[in-house]
Amino acid sequence: MKSNLFVSHQKRRRNVFIREVISWLTTIILTIIIALFISGNIFSLTGIKGQSMEPTFYEDERVINYKLGYNFTAPKRNQIVIINRYEGQERGIVKNIINEGKDIITNILNKFTNNIDEKYIIKRVIGVPGDIIDIKDGDVYLNGHKLEEDYIKGNTFAREDLGYPLTIPEDKVFVLGDNREHSLDSRDLGLIDYSQVKGKVTFRIWPLKSISKVS
Repeated sequence: MKSNLFVSHQKRRRNVFIREVISWLTTIILTIIIALFISGNIFSLTGIKGQSMEPTFYEDERVINYKLGYNFTAPKRNQIVIINRYEGQERGIVKNIINEGKDIITNILNKFTNNIDEKYIIKRVIGVPGDIIDIKDGDVYLNGHKLEEDYIKGNTFAREDLGYPLTIPEDKVFVLGDNREHSLDSRDLGLIDYSQVKGKVTFRIWPLKSISKVS
């Protein structure tokens, strides 16, 4: 009789332990999914690497990348955006969660392998569909008018990959870095498809002394 009671007690303890493990695993999985949902669909924290956006942003600053807005509106001139330099990605709540998860795993693996892959880069939108972009004598011309760009560093020179003037087609944008002589941008990569735009930079949150809204 005592043996049966002991076995029954052991089974109850085991069942309680299993239920606790399942509860913890469920909580962890839900937390991960919620975190991926937020960072994939609403906003994420992004670190600045390199000098291509100086003097607007500097190495190791941290910014908020707001993603939700571009589900409803297209990028606009002068907005600072995060783009996928290689290819566009299908959009949708589930797709965004999957893509975010893949990016996190890739970033973790890259830290172990010391592989630095600038898949995502930060740039400024200069031209949108219908605009005519020209680059000459170190300046940018938008629809025939020279842009007064007090936010840039250096002069803007055309490169060999694109012919100017060029008209921007539907669902494309022309982007440049603010550090014009040290930036990988549309002059090298070509026009950027809407599907390559990952989000808009809205706030600088680090360093603390430089916290500010990005207009």
